[in-house]
Amino acid sequence: MRAEDFRRIKEFVAEQFGLVLDEGRESFLAQKLVPRLTELRLTSFADYYAYLKYSPHSDEEQQQFISLLTNNETYFFREDAQLDVLAREILPALKEKKLKEGKRTLRIVSAGCSSGEEVYTLAMILLESGHFLWDWDIAITGVDIDARIIARADLGIYSGRAFQTTPPHFIERYFNKAAEGLQVKDSLRKITSFARGNLLQLGNMLPAESADIIFCRNVLIYFSEETTRQMVASFAKILKPEGLLFLGHSESLARISTQYVPTRFPGAIIYRKRD
Repeated sequence: MRAEDFRRIKEFVAEQFGLVLDEGRESFLAQKLVPRLTELRLTSFADYYAYLKYSPHSDEEQQQFISLLTNNETYFFREDAQLDVLAREILPALKEKKLKEGKRTLRIVSAGCSSGEEVYTLAMILLESGHFLWDWDIAITGVDIDARIIARADLGIYSGRAFQTTPPHFIERYFNKAAEGLQVKDSLRKITSFARGNLLQLGNMLPAESADIIFCRNVLIYFSEETTRQMVASFAKILKPEGLLFLGHSESLARISTQYVPTRFPGAIIYRKRD
């Protein structure tokens, strides 16, 4: 891959999706794209760039391209310290606050949800907590830019490493056997949904101040600092006053945004939207 080809594709990806392709990764990108060039019968990376940007099938190809670039490896109950904070600290306090306000709705968004394990994990935690049963209106929405991975999430069939940290009683209670693995039960489906969307436009996808909690874990590492600023600003539009933002354990909003206050819990830092 020529340096000029890499530069043009790199700039297009940053402009279109906010994703960062680090310098010196020409070989990585070329290895990812060679099968696409073969399938499309293109003879150069310059031809692929033109196809990606100007072809009548550019939207479809951009989806293929994003699938190649992003790492969709995830599993149930990932980074359990944060999930423990959610179950033990956040949910009881949130229920008490809502009941004082006379409200019985709960909205959670998983931004960059990949194949859905995080969404269904949150659903299991909510149901197990026992705090939001009966007449509560609960909705957990997963959003990801990759249409194919969203389809997998919606199907809800998992196997192997997806369950590497899942307690056995959760598997027994919330999954049915399927031909290709285990499929989530209707009890989880009733409170979950998935949508394809660019996280840069999330503020236009969902109603203002509609979300109590946003999970966006291990996603910001793929974006430039400027794109991250735009993204967390759009999250602030969606979050209710004093709504909570969960990031990956290695991610931080230091020098990124002043719209959130970091709140320390044992083993986790959660960001609260400034009132």
